Amino acid sequence: MMDGAVGTPESQGPVGIGGWLILPVLGFAATILLTGVNLWQVLEAFDGSRAILTAPSSSPLAALKIPFAASLVFGILVVASAALCLILVFSKNRAIVKVAIAHYLILMIGGLLDVWVDHETHRAIPDVPLDPTIIRDAVRGVLIACIWIPYFLMSKRVRNTFVDKQPAIVERAGADPVDTSR
Repeated sequence: MMDGAVGTPESQGPVGIGGWLILPVLGFAATILLTGVNLWQVLEAFDGSRAILTAPSSSPLAALKIPFAASLVFGILVVASAALCLILVFSKNRAIVKVAIAHYLILMIGGLLDVWVDHETHRAIPDVPLDPTIIRDAVRGVLIACIWIPYFLMSKRVRNTFVDKQPAIVERAGADPVDTSR
């Protein structure tokens, strides 16, 4: 460390995409892949999806319209928000903090909506058993939100990398600050 230097990386704490920040980045990529595959499977079962969405009000499937549509919309939002998070992380944009928080809330709500769809499906078609992986995934979404929302709010690495970005030029103590806005 240079004598008299202020604002050096050593005095700021961790900076950059590393440390624990790698895990959310990998999670965003995995979310795009896994949720994308799930959405693709819904599209492959287009006849069943269409039957739910076009069911007459007298059909037992009519009770699935709103939960199914909400789950589908949230699945698309999960993929879109994860993709936006990756873009913001790699462009080191300060909006990542708010977008990541929104992503984790969307992920959590989407998991809870899937539980609702599963229960409504079982009520409408009793021969269809409840899927235990749905509850596991919903609990995982809640736990992920409980871990990573505070991380994005309190992490020194996130703050140093995205929020309080320091100029790359090291200022000498007592010297006039360098204007790096040009």
